[in-house]
Amino acid sequence: MSSKQLAQDDFERAYRRGFWRKLSSWLTGERNELLPFNAVRDRIPLRGQHYIGLKQVPIEQIVGSLGRYRDFDRAFLPRQARTRGRWVSIDSAHYEEIILPPVDLYKMGEVFFVRDGNHRVSVAREQGQQFVDAYVTEIKVSVPLTADVQIDDLDLKAEYAAFLEETNLGKVRSGAQIELTLSGEYERILEHISVHRWYLGEGRQAEVPYEEAVASWYDNVYSPLVKLIVEQQLLENFPERTEADLYLWIIEYEWFLRAAYRKEYSFQVVSRQFRQRFKDSPTRKLVNILKKSVWVDNLILEQERQEFEARTQISILRPESQVSLTTPGLYDKLIEHIDVHRWYLGEQKEQEILFSEAVLSWYDNFYLPLVELIRAHNILEEFPGRTESDLYVWILEHQSYLERTYEVDIPVEEAIDHFTEEKGEESSKKSGRSDSDKQNK
Repeated sequence: MSSKQLAQDDFERAYRRGFWRKLSSWLTGERNELLPFNAVRDRIPLRGQHYIGLKQVPIEQIVGSLGRYRDFDRAFLPRQARTRGRWVSIDSAHYEEIILPPVDLYKMGEVFFVRDGNHRVSVAREQGQQFVDAYVTEIKVSVPLTADVQIDDLDLKAEYAAFLEETNLGKVRSGAQIELTLSGEYERILEHISVHRWYLGEGRQAEVPYEEAVASWYDNVYSPLVKLIVEQQLLENFPERTEADLYLWIIEYEWFLRAAYRKEYSFQVVSRQFRQRFKDSPTRKLVNILKKSVWVDNLILEQERQEFEARTQISILRPESQVSLTTPGLYDKLIEHIDVHRWYLGEQKEQEILFSEAVLSWYDNFYLPLVELIRAHNILEEFPGRTESDLYVWILEHQSYLERTYEVDIPVEEAIDHFTEEKGEESSKKSGRSDSDKQNK
């Protein structure tokens, strides 16, 4: 078989493989394109360039092109039939052992872009070569680029470049790398630095230079926490994330703990609790939790529940009790109910009533009977995501509202009916349930 026929067969095989890789990328959503040089240049600031000579370059690190990025895929398999002629002639030269000139490459970080020689790179890779001779010009960039970088990563790389330019971190702490995997997070780190700078200034009663604040934040806040992250091997629980991601999330978590429990926590304690709470959470869910105020509500609720339990000892006095609330502030209302009930008991008996005795009497004679009515009326069906304890508080408040409005005593059963009719409709609308849904239940 002639060298040209062999080359024709090689092209057909490479072209078919390119087609199946393209189809696979459509089905899986994985990116398979070469990096366009201009897309990188437009997003990431360049720091000058210099010629570094003739080098042997690993072919796997050649993942971009100046002008032919649509003709080949990430593995330099041909994607366009029009490339056949040039590709076959180069592959024929390979079989005839004709020495071809080196290719011409740009280098950014660990990534190489083809200036001239796309077909030669494609043929060399198809023939199983590990390296290719190349004239290399290196372009300095401020952010690390590796051969696995995708087009979708470039905006994040641009954010990192802007962060490095604003902080001058590479100068104040040579070799420091703070790479995040989610867009928009560098702004939050800049806020951390600004807050740290403010605290330094307050301590000195003088303005602190920005670069000095960056260095101090890196040395005294960021690096110690990253050291703990490494020591505790937290990244094992969060694959595809970085130390910088976990730094930011743990700092946020520590802030929420302090806000909810009004006490200081060491980074060691916070990082351990963070691992336990979030090790099985998908990253997007985790970030949404940390960004939404409902997270703070959950922490405050946990604090209030613990305080209520410690104050009333309800789970000890009545082990079968299930007092659980979903809205911050309602546990305090339960304590008020118990205090009022204790006062009335004292008035009736004309003596001081122990708080524990008041808790038992309140639970047995007020809380539980109303909860049983709530169960009998199946009211929870109208309030998805809520508890019997929520309804206990809301119904009593509604009863009090009706009595103030109409200036008459309202039986609790009547308050329940009115509350269910009025508030249940509102809850159904919010949960997207129609009247026909209710009728079909």
